[in-house]
Amino acid sequence: MDLVAPAVGRGLATCPRSEHRAPRRLLQPLFHPKRLEGYVDGMVSAVRTVLDDWRDGDVLDVPLEMRKLSLRIAVSAFFSNQLPPAVRDQTADDMTAILVGFAQRLARPPLFDLLPTPANRRYKAALRRLRRMAADTVATRRANAQDPGDDFLALLIDGKDARGVPVHSERGEIDQLLTFLVAPTATAGSVLSWALQELATKPGLQERLREEAQTVLVGSPAAAEHLGKLEFTKQVVTETLRMYPSLWFAPLRIVTADTQLGGYDLPAGTVVAFSPYLVQRSAEFYVDPDRFDPDRWDSASLPAPSRQAFIPFGTGARQCIAQDFAFNELVLALATLAAQWRFEPVAGRPLPTRASVNLTPRALYLRVFSRENTEGGTATGVPSSQSAGARPGNRRPTSSPAWQI
Repeated sequence: MDLVAPAVGRGLATCPRSEHRAPRRLLQPLFHPKRLEGYVDGMVSAVRTVLDDWRDGDVLDVPLEMRKLSLRIAVSAFFSNQLPPAVRDQTADDMTAILVGFAQRLARPPLFDLLPTPANRRYKAALRRLRRMAADTVATRRANAQDPGDDFLALLIDGKDARGVPVHSERGEIDQLLTFLVAPTATAGSVLSWALQELATKPGLQERLREEAQTVLVGSPAAAEHLGKLEFTKQVVTETLRMYPSLWFAPLRIVTADTQLGGYDLPAGTVVAFSPYLVQRSAEFYVDPDRFDPDRWDSASLPAPSRQAFIPFGTGARQCIAQDFAFNELVLALATLAAQWRFEPVAGRPLPTRASVNLTPRALYLRVFSRENTEGGTATGVPSSQSAGARPGNRRPTSSPAWQI
């Protein structure tokens, strides 16, 4: 929590318990099931915008591409598309520098953070730009707001509690805004990256996913009515969340009074934490837990795990407020990707894992092939003028009962 505080301050994910309930209640209506469908068109449009820049045969820096995709979705949903393209692109670069900075700070003594190294300078400059961008966004919205509305920015700026007192200070508005930018960009981006890595190395699963996407979408953009039909896509997303939860290690509570938990004496001040990664790879709950198997989530024939065995979005009162939003985002993005592109691993590249704030694959490069070119059909959102060739920048040339599933 201390590590991410320079970026998101005391937002919904990082604030103490005493500051959590009021903003949670204020923002909860934005994630009501009836509101979720309203985000779908923006999600799909954001995905297709990123994919339109891909070319047949490109080798992609997958985590960077998925962060760009997730960032566009967050901007669409929570910023009302207020960020100009140049600012959005700079923010994507800053997000990368900040996430790298988080990882470096987890792995070394704090003294090294004070050294004027190029990496430290990039990290600090990115933090300054990110918070300045959020402050400018809030100021612009305040200056231009004629109808209060009920979108994220409106609730953030104008929201009041039951006594009519504003929920957020100006700094609080910036902290919340950045929380809903940084968190979904980092988490959804990492989960999609892992999903593509698994699919690229398992052509049979990738083909099943493609067949479902093309059957359900029938050449049209993904829409809210497709969510209920993308069953195998949901299984792939769920299995990715199980094996590669972005929130892999989560501080849960700091004990405020001497207590007991599970037979252990915990004095005041003890940090109690849990690891979704370890829980969800436990043989106590899953058969062959280290095998990527989307069919273990076939709800037609198999029971669901206990609530304690699947916790990629946390649990309890601090469970992710946007978990349903995030799940829909992952399903729609993956279906769109599978319908339009085929992914292959790049030979000879190692895949180290960065266990920073989020569980992220480092140096994950995959080669992509347009379905339009390889199958002679029409790939939704992929211009027919696309041709093979590498592009610069992010591309490089060539003991409860076990759950018996």
